[in-house]
Amino acid sequence: VDGEIPQDYWGYVEIERMTLGEEGTERTEAIVGREFVQPDDSNSADRTVMRVDLSRPVPPGGELELLVEFTSKLPRGVARTGWVEDYYFAAQWYPKLGVFRDGKWNCHQYHSNTEYFADFGRYDVRLTVPADLTVGGTGSFERLDNGDGTATYRFQQDRVHDFAWVAGSRFLVREETFHHPGLPSVALRLLLQPENRHLDNRYLEAVKHTLRLMGEWFGPYPYPTLTIVDPAFGSDTGGMEYPTFITGGVGAFAPPASLNPESVTAHEVGHQWWYAVVGSNEFEEAWLDEGINSWAESRVLRESYPPRRYTRDFFGGFPVVFPSVEIPFETFSLADVRRGGSLEEMARPSWKLFSSRAYQVNSYAKPELAFWTLERLLGWETMQEIFSLYYQRFAFRHATTEDFIAVAEEVARRDLSWFFEPVFYGSEPVDYAVISAKSVEIPEGSESEDGFDETRKFLSQVIVERLGGAALPVEVLLVFEDGEEIRRAWNGADGQRRFQFEGEHRLRYAVVDPERKILLDVDPTNNSLREETQQESGPSRAALKWSSKWLFWLQNLLETMTLLG
Repeated sequence: VDGEIPQDYWGYVEIERMTLGEEGTERTEAIVGREFVQPDDSNSADRTVMRVDLSRPVPPGGELELLVEFTSKLPRGVARTGWVEDYYFAAQWYPKLGVFRDGKWNCHQYHSNTEYFADFGRYDVRLTVPADLTVGGTGSFERLDNGDGTATYRFQQDRVHDFAWVAGSRFLVREETFHHPGLPSVALRLLLQPENRHLDNRYLEAVKHTLRLMGEWFGPYPYPTLTIVDPAFGSDTGGMEYPTFITGGVGAFAPPASLNPESVTAHEVGHQWWYAVVGSNEFEEAWLDEGINSWAESRVLRESYPPRRYTRDFFGGFPVVFPSVEIPFETFSLADVRRGGSLEEMARPSWKLFSSRAYQVNSYAKPELAFWTLERLLGWETMQEIFSLYYQRFAFRHATTEDFIAVAEEVARRDLSWFFEPVFYGSEPVDYAVISAKSVEIPEGSESEDGFDETRKFLSQVIVERLGGAALPVEVLLVFEDGEEIRRAWNGADGQRRFQFEGEHRLRYAVVDPERKILLDVDPTNNSLREETQQESGPSRAALKWSSKWLFWLQNLLETMTLLG
């Protein structure tokens, strides 16, 4: 019926029984009371967090063996998990313990905008499935044919905080080993849909580029295996990360210039550093994983591939590449920040962000652009040292925003609150502009034997303005007719700043942030201005701006029509 979900499309996880006792001994009932609780809101219908009262306490420093018997039913493919035809993807499929931190349980309800948080442990998982299915999952595995039409896969992995797995009958399996001097070898296993067999090398090359560069920059990938899944069409399980186990994703057509599936693959492999190993709390600080990883992904792509070209999908999934339009890796997320960067502050707990748009911008786009900006302000060597120390210091722990800032300031050897306060804890945009640039001639002269010798001098004045609410330090460049350049630093804190010079040559133009270090600046088109008396007559700057945009889209239209023709 329209508007209704068929009953067999629903999924659930239901706890049947909990018992206490050592393996091989008589077990006793563990639960004397249980109830669903809603620690984040008052929605009494929410049944995603259960509080359990155990039949006996655990003493300080003591241990407890708890056997949880549960039943899970996979839904029709939705939000990272489920089934489609003969493809089965199991994520968040078992009851998870909350994380005990700072003397209390950290265990949030399910929120559609955020992901999950769990503690590190050792996983030993046995999956019995029909023998004709190919299975992949977290960690290393062994397969045993049971002789009754089923097979049992045993997966084992230490120091991970999640376990996910996939099964399907159509997978093509490609196996390779990543080798690179100075880095540990990694067994790669690609489970590929048959229709995407031509993308096998592109998937694997993206994986190897990421393992190599992030391993060299931040620290080696710490696990012996990595499984890459090309998800089934319509499963809604693409572009996800789990320890040692990721999903890619690609449309029916994948022109190389679009860097698809390369970008999603590099992104999900990168999560092995900031999600799998550092283990930040995505309910509360999603930017620590998604934002850092978006910046690191962009760096990997920039080092490994030609510049990305603008691509648009037409007719529901036919990508058209515009080869003349280059999208710089560093500013790929600028459009998202321009549209939604002022909605809420980045450091706000992720589950409290008001909308999906605010979550996407503050978890991915804004922190990515912030880190490109910080890299240009501090330099790559300092930036690399920051993230390398952060990764290695907090490996297999649970890092926080405060931890990251402390590492950044330790490495930079200075206070960085001037950057983190407006960017992480504020929502005001960054926008600098040159609003006035002019030179006024000052007649001067001196008496001589031949009479009065007149010389020309110019008083040049430039006014720069902070249009956005956030203030970051910038440089202002003045260029004169004879090629002379004058640079001045501006802390950006004042609403306006005037720079004034007297000399023999007229000002040609002025630029605020000439090296484009402040990539968070939402409108770089107003960062420069020619000296007013030199500007040609004709259309205003606004008219030029919009006519240029019109010509850009006209060119796209003509290229599209040419392609279709």
